[in-house]
Amino acid sequence: MTHANAVNPATNPAINPAANPAAGPSHAAMPRAHAAGRRRPSVWAAFRWETRKAGNLWYWIVTVLFDAIGMFNGWSQYTGYQAEFARQGVTWAAIWGQAILLPSMVFMPVLVAAFAAQVEANEHRGRNWQRLNAAGTVNAAIAGKMLHGLAASALTVLVFEAEFILVGRFAAGFDLAQLGPFLLRGIPLTLSVWAIMTLTQAVSAKAESFAGTMSVMMVLTIGGCALSLAAPAIAGPYPLALITSASAARDLANIASPASMLASTTAAAIWTAISALIFHRLAKQAV
Repeated sequence: MTHANAVNPATNPAINPAANPAAGPSHAAMPRAHAAGRRRPSVWAAFRWETRKAGNLWYWIVTVLFDAIGMFNGWSQYTGYQAEFARQGVTWAAIWGQAILLPSMVFMPVLVAAFAAQVEANEHRGRNWQRLNAAGTVNAAIAGKMLHGLAASALTVLVFEAEFILVGRFAAGFDLAQLGPFLLRGIPLTLSVWAIMTLTQAVSAKAESFAGTMSVMMVLTIGGCALSLAAPAIAGPYPLALITSASAARDLANIASPASMLASTTAAAIWTAISALIFHRLAKQAV
């Protein structure tokens, strides 16, 4: 053994600056601290990874097509009662009610649930949650998934709003200046879609398989449809009826009501928070 190898690191100022009081603060520890900071899980990196790995082309194609079915229903109602709507001065609302009703009750909940369930089933198939827990990065992964869910929800609503504007403006010739309330409805609609997506993630964390998750979500969706039809006044807080309530499809008189928008936004935010807590707890239990 050489003399260099025999030096005691604890007493060598070149290796341990703490052994030399005159050396001041330990600069040798700073690179290690910076390195540890760089190794800290990044929520933004998790979000970008979630965006890349989510196979979602089918979702956007089907969303466009199913929204188009809703637009056809809205346009058909408008053309069928155009003279009456004109006498009443009803424009955008004449299309909105029927255009959003079927998508909000059936298409959007089912598609959003299928989209989230597909992604989460892949996580369980590859035992990714166990790996994330072992690496201590599960919190960043969940946050990344939540951000991705919010982005997908906003784009889902944007697709519907874009089709609605195209039909109303170019097919019916409505004035864009009257579009404000319908655009503002995009806020509670986005949060409602996000709430259903987060709820699906929580269910998937327990069910683990795509089939198991979708079985639960289909039952909840059917329950939401039944409640919206039978008792629309009390359907608002039900998670799978959130989109219908947020759209005011069954209460067009309050389409521009701030109180109605606030109530829908609050209900969606509460369900998103509850689902996120359940999702986090179940994901942390994966071992």
